[in-house]
Amino acid sequence: MRFLFTAALFAATLYAQRGVAPYYEDTNNVPVSPEIQADRKVTFRLFAPKASEVVLMGSPGILEFTKKPMPLQKDDKGVWSLTIGPLPAGFYTYGYAIDGGLRMPDPSNPNLEVRRWGATSSFIVPGGEKSVIEERRVPHGTVHVEFYDSKNLDTERMVYVYTPPGYETGKVKYPVLYLLHGNGQIEASWTWTGRANVILDNLIADSKAKPMIVVMPYGHVPREIKTASPPPANDPGAIEKELLTAVKPMVETKYRVLTDRLHRAIGGLSMGAGQSMSIGLHNLDQFAYIAAFSGGGNRTEWEKADPAMLNQKLKVLWIGCGTEDPGYNGVKGMDDLLTKKNVKHIWNQSGGGHSWPNWQVYLSKYAPLLFQ
Repeated sequence: MRFLFTAALFAATLYAQRGVAPYYEDTNNVPVSPEIQADRKVTFRLFAPKASEVVLMGSPGILEFTKKPMPLQKDDKGVWSLTIGPLPAGFYTYGYAIDGGLRMPDPSNPNLEVRRWGATSSFIVPGGEKSVIEERRVPHGTVHVEFYDSKNLDTERMVYVYTPPGYETGKVKYPVLYLLHGNGQIEASWTWTGRANVILDNLIADSKAKPMIVVMPYGHVPREIKTASPPPANDPGAIEKELLTAVKPMVETKYRVLTDRLHRAIGGLSMGAGQSMSIGLHNLDQFAYIAAFSGGGNRTEWEKADPAMLNQKLKVLWIGCGTEDPGYNGVKGMDDLLTKKNVKHIWNQSGGGHSWPNWQVYLSKYAPLLFQ
């Protein structure tokens, strides 16, 4: 690995010394993209002179405006462009499909959402005031990357851990939120894309949330999607076992955390919402807080659960979904079931679809309710 890096660095230095760059590294050909204008319109550009078709593939937030993938138009210099909007302030992801190919990120944009099957690009449309997902001049926590050997799954795994401002210099023990990602995402998604660390920094600085440690594990069993054959199905039981017998003990050994159920929460988005509802329900002796963002969990299991026991054990049960989400009816069905059973819970219905703008807001609403 070091040899390859050194060779690449030597080649780049050689090109720089000669004053010649290969066409695919020529920064003179890099257009501004995305260009976010004062009226919140956004222009996307791609230099691809030999392409015959370029299509903007947007997140659900963008698709609320475009209604479908939109073609870019090519100028006489080989730059493709498209302007959409105005867009509401918030977080968006997008990519390009070139000549009928798979979605690829914008090479002009260094901000990426890293996924199991390739990255996509992201940007923020700012509002009048900085939102909870935007960096501010406040004390910042630290995001740690932990590697560990999973005996359960016979492989190396990673887990991201957020510690709040002041953790490194103090002796205080903190409560823990286990925050789970969605299908196709990775353990880095809640920080790299979801900006969970920024959200917690801002909430803590404003005294809206208790300082807490946030643990973000990997939620799939296989590490990669093998395109030559269908990917093996995820085993919910295996993920639950991994969290409880590998991730949690590692965190409680290496970090200063409170280990009673009243100081332990779980929550997640989409696939992670279902995992959170299942793991939380199965382990009410270990979790006093459960949240599901755009996912409803197993209704049969919750139908069988004793309402009095749920109301006695759970400090907060929080469920949210957007009305444009394809899974809205299923999530609303869980809300209806809990209401029918007289199980105390918070139902947060919002606009929008199955996308990060909702999940970021949901985290900013759930975190202040924890450990009060």
